[in-house]
Amino acid sequence: MSSRDCPFPGIRPLLRRAKAAQPAGRAADPGSRCELILPGSCSSLALWCLMMSVTPTRGCLLDLPWEDILVPHILCHLPLQQLLSLQRVSKSFQSLIQLYLANMRCFDSSQIGPAIPRAAFVNLLKDNEVLQQLALQNCSDWLTDQELLPVIGQNHHLHQIQLKGCAQLSRHALVAISLSCPNLRQLSLAHCEWVDSLSLRSLADHCKALEAVDLTACRQLKDEAICYLVQKCGRLKSLSLAVNANVGDVAVEETAKCCPELEHLDLTGCLRVKNDSIRVLAEYCPKLRSLKVKHCHNVAESSLSILRSRGVELDVEPPLQRALVLLQDVVGFAPFINLQI
Repeated sequence: MSSRDCPFPGIRPLLRRAKAAQPAGRAADPGSRCELILPGSCSSLALWCLMMSVTPTRGCLLDLPWEDILVPHILCHLPLQQLLSLQRVSKSFQSLIQLYLANMRCFDSSQIGPAIPRAAFVNLLKDNEVLQQLALQNCSDWLTDQELLPVIGQNHHLHQIQLKGCAQLSRHALVAISLSCPNLRQLSLAHCEWVDSLSLRSLADHCKALEAVDLTACRQLKDEAICYLVQKCGRLKSLSLAVNANVGDVAVEETAKCCPELEHLDLTGCLRVKNDSIRVLAEYCPKLRSLKVKHCHNVAESSLSILRSRGVELDVEPPLQRALVLLQDVVGFAPFINLQI
């Protein structure tokens, strides 16, 4: 079927590779040649697929090999919400979508919406054991340990998990992640105040391949817990300890000494961090590319200048430049000064 045969005007082809993706040695069926058309709405897509499945003169979309073509080359390009709508077309489409969900490598709740019924979430991933990326940001309205733990327990290939703002979880969720995901590389626990030192120690003991960890506003954590994490996870390239008044020089210095590959560090609002730890950071982290120290009132230009001279991106301006900006705001102009001198 070509775009000229489609009853929906103005729509664009999603995929024209079905013929090329046919298994070697298998003759292409002219009636099954597919150029998938993506209508503008879920309802029209479902209607079109229903038409394709019952119109004998045009060949059926479902005649294409499911595991070789439809799942890896076509369905993966459709938004998850549209895929779910296709389950209502027919029993065959329902079976096809269930096959896709069981083999899905990436699940992002934002593709469906912030408020997913708990039973729907469990049903979507109940047969999936091959997830590699799981994104559940800001699902505090419905996500609890009861929904998350079964998914984590049956997916041992996860290497990226996003749980930002999932406030109804508990430390048991992080322990389950640490025990089930030995190859985890990226983890976001921003604004998850349930994270405590014991669960973080479990993560450090079992997920030593971690490269990026976001602990923004995990206010139960203190220097000791951060030190244990970086001692066990020396491959860290990105770490956020922002918005935690318990984090001080001890944690920053240990991070610098244990993580020579560190590229990004966020210390925004860490009020106990001082110049000494910034100097240690400059000495032990030659690959550092960005550092955030806004609202760290005890960090001065005397320590930041070392990093600034190396081209490290900082979120605070030099004192002279800040003064010129303030002057311009007050009097409406600022004298020209060569800041390169």
